[in-house]
Amino acid sequence: MSPLSGGRYGEGAEATASSEDRELAARFWERVRLFASRRLGDVSLGEDLAQETLHRVSAALREGRVDNLQALPAFVFQTARNLCLQRHRSAARESSALGRWRAEQPAEAEGADVLQALVGAERAAAVRRALSLLEPGDRTLIEQLYYEEAASAVVAVRLRITPEALRVRKHRVLRRLAVLLGDREQDVTS
Repeated sequence: MSPLSGGRYGEGAEATASSEDRELAARFWERVRLFASRRLGDVSLGEDLAQETLHRVSAALREGRVDNLQALPAFVFQTARNLCLQRHRSAARESSALGRWRAEQPAEAEGADVLQALVGAERAAAVRRALSLLEPGDRTLIEQLYYEEAASAVVAVRLRITPEALRVRKHRVLRRLAVLLGDREQDVTS
């Protein structure tokens, strides 16, 4: 049945179907648009989703998949809710896939040539190996200063040493790290 006229939805000429679609839109468009806009946080996405909702509801009415026309408002808003949830899931999957894709892209995608990317990857692996050869206290010092990017004063407090002692210790650890990395110009006597 038509949601408004009491006749069978889809019966008669195309003009009848389009007038019923217009009635459906007049009755629900604004509320569904506002609902979807709030749910999605975007007015243009809300309009797109409202249009998709009314299209699906119209198709369901034409195909006779709506048994109780008294519950048509609930059917419309449940359809809109499901489409909003689908849009959120799709956006999350797309964001996740895009993040994985970016992480897998070689450095040449950002303008560097292949040789620079290869050297950079090899150098990073060498630094990781050299760090693993440092004593645990020295490794912790480097991690706090360079990976965590903690301020020298904060690291000094954590290690219970003076900032001057931290500066000397950092200098010595960096020298040892340079030797482990193959920079033979550094003197390890300090």
